[in-house]
Amino acid sequence: MINIDFQKTKLPVRDFDSLLVLLLTVSIFTPFYFSVAVTCGIAVMTMMNCKKRTKAFSSPYSKYLLGFLIIPFFVSATYNNYWGMLYAIVILAAATCAFYVRSVMTRQLFDQVMDVSCIASIWCALIAVFQKITAYGAAPRYRPVSAFHNANCYGMMIEFIIIIAIYRIFTKAKNKNFYLGVIGINLVGLYLSASLSAFVATACAIMTVLLYKKRYRLAGGLVLLAVAFLSVSLIFPSIFPRGLEAIDSTCGQRISIWTTAIKGIVRHPFLGTGALSYQMICEQLGGYQTYHCHNLLLDTLLNFGFIGFGAIGFYVAMQLKLLALRFKSNLGRDMNILVLAAVVAVFVHGLTDVTIFWIQTGMLFLLMFSSTGIGSEYLEHKLRLPSLIPDYAEDVKAQPAYLKN
Repeated sequence: MINIDFQKTKLPVRDFDSLLVLLLTVSIFTPFYFSVAVTCGIAVMTMMNCKKRTKAFSSPYSKYLLGFLIIPFFVSATYNNYWGMLYAIVILAAATCAFYVRSVMTRQLFDQVMDVSCIASIWCALIAVFQKITAYGAAPRYRPVSAFHNANCYGMMIEFIIIIAIYRIFTKAKNKNFYLGVIGINLVGLYLSASLSAFVATACAIMTVLLYKKRYRLAGGLVLLAVAFLSVSLIFPSIFPRGLEAIDSTCGQRISIWTTAIKGIVRHPFLGTGALSYQMICEQLGGYQTYHCHNLLLDTLLNFGFIGFGAIGFYVAMQLKLLALRFKSNLGRDMNILVLAAVVAVFVHGLTDVTIFWIQTGMLFLLMFSSTGIGSEYLEHKLRLPSLIPDYAEDVKAQPAYLKN
């Protein structure tokens, strides 16, 4: 019998900030309009409360990023991109919410959030199985979406859940059997979702964790398992979730989409035309009709232009630098490995899809990334640009904090 003790988790938590973060976590695994409502509610509360607002935007470059994210709203309005205007508001709310979560995150709360995510994923997997069973008679190729926007979004959620469960195995070995069960159940969901991008991204993310944890035998076993699965799929194509023929049709669609996106980028290279621009231009330019560019780089350039790409890219680069400093300082190493694996998953999946640009997948990623704010006050000073006005205040000798992995 499994005895579950989630890092001495006591729910409900009396601390108001912790309750809000846990509420946000639960909302991510419900239909997206609940996620949007909770995210926007937290964002409004943060902006209205001076103390919380000051703390939330104390991290380096957070104000600059938020300032830039206002621009896409007006860019979208200029081109009558009404969906882009709506998305711009949601992106602002999500960024504000993320800064708030980062400012209140602690090690204990982070582990609680990860555990709640694991538990909620079981419910989502059961929904996916039910959807597949009920639809199988009429549509055998149906890809269940669970509680998410589409099957690809569900696939990305599973990517994150699997590496979260692996993280908890290393940090809470006492509940190893439970987390292995979570991984197994979500692998079933991954198979049912039939997201080819999610399969590859999950494998790369797991490899990242195993290599950084120096579990080379397990990593080698994973490679052999992947090779065996592909070999069997070639012999028995029917066991492959969507059939190998789906790869050919998908590649053809992607090429059409990417070609159209490049044409759109050339038309408006500086600031783009706002979120969901591809949906607006695909008919005009004769491209495959869909919502986005199915490539993280092209979608960012089309939506926000080279100026927007530079602004977002600079902030991302600073966060990756902070992550590198945390590794160098041995600060929360297990959490750092989790974040790095999540980044790898986003970039690999981003080669063929942009599922990270959705409220549920995006907020789960940001919840994981919030761990970079735990104990990072000393390191964040190294990220700030030199001030033009000398600071004559008495220097305070700050020392780095070390967290037990």
